Amino acid sequence: MLTIMESHHQAMELADKADRLKRDGRFDEARESLEKAFELERHAALKVRDRYTVEPTRSILSRSAASLGLECHRLREAEQMISIGLSGEPPEEIAEELRDLLERVNFSRHLSLRGIELNPDEIQLSMWGGGVGLGIVETREVMDRVSRMETLSIRTLERKLRRPFRKSGRPGKDIADRFGFFMSAPRAASFSVTIRLGQPQREIPGAGLGQDVVKEIMDCLELIEQGDRIKLQERIPDPDYLDNFERLSRQLLPDGQKVGHVGLTCLVDGRERRVVLKKRPSKDLPAPPEGPEGEISDAPLVLHGSLRHADSTGKRHGLIEVVERDGTRHKVLVPLSMMADIVRPMFEFDVIVWAKRHGQSLFLEDIDRVTE
Repeated sequence: MLTIMESHHQAMELADKADRLKRDGRFDEARESLEKAFELERHAALKVRDRYTVEPTRSILSRSAASLGLECHRLREAEQMISIGLSGEPPEEIAEELRDLLERVNFSRHLSLRGIELNPDEIQLSMWGGGVGLGIVETREVMDRVSRMETLSIRTLERKLRRPFRKSGRPGKDIADRFGFFMSAPRAASFSVTIRLGQPQREIPGAGLGQDVVKEIMDCLELIEQGDRIKLQERIPDPDYLDNFERLSRQLLPDGQKVGHVGLTCLVDGRERRVVLKKRPSKDLPAPPEGPEGEISDAPLVLHGSLRHADSTGKRHGLIEVVERDGTRHKVLVPLSMMADIVRPMFEFDVIVWAKRHGQSLFLEDIDRVTE
């Protein structure tokens, strides 16, 4: 019979092994390791469930078991572990983490397909949070994300077809003729829609481009959520495509206020696969492409104003102009990978711009539309 600490240490070793297996694409083996890790950690947590004086060990084990249960989709048991952890006197920091886990468990239920039939060329997009009702959400919150998914899908298809990065203009006619983007009616699962990538009429299973794009998007988003930028760079070696994917995916993230959670669900080899996108970090910006030589200030300059001008005719950079409320105008150079998909949709809207100075010029690091 294993002791409490022996069970815990073995569980952590198996969880680490599962992470390594996932990075290698061995998902079935990773799931098996996670299941074993969960059983061991759950065993350790249950051994101390009635020992209320053993804090913070008691709540830490409950939190760890719940996290593993969530990761391997044992939602009811994860919920039970959270309840055990909160039923004692956990330190406030751990109690807050347990409450966050409970929110994630609830959202994972919304991610479940619940009888909705998905095909390999379809993704279910789900949202949940303070501004999301049962089957209803502010129009902009869903349409902005659906629009970003469409752009992300087209860029992924162009990359998979080995097309040079398109720095301006619309996708070629051959892309438009072969690849459409379709959305179902919303469903009351917090708020969910199905997005189909391909043709309005069903293609022969296994023969369409849509399912390849779905799998590629899910693989790359999962690498971003794991923080594995090295693997992401190996997957997307072209710097323009990489920068574009990172920035578009960041615009799918929840704001933590109106939308607390965003998740994607698809079917791979007949099994549900899910990616939950975490709350948007305030300062975790993608690394900017290399600019010309010159001194760079450590802190970015933050500009608040209206985006009044966007020009992508330059060979190396685009140009935008931000006009502050007092009339001050700032010209900012922009990577061409950002102009069409990131910057242009914000034209004539109020924005926040993060820029760094290289010599006499300002170079864009990030831009976000101001929400009321």
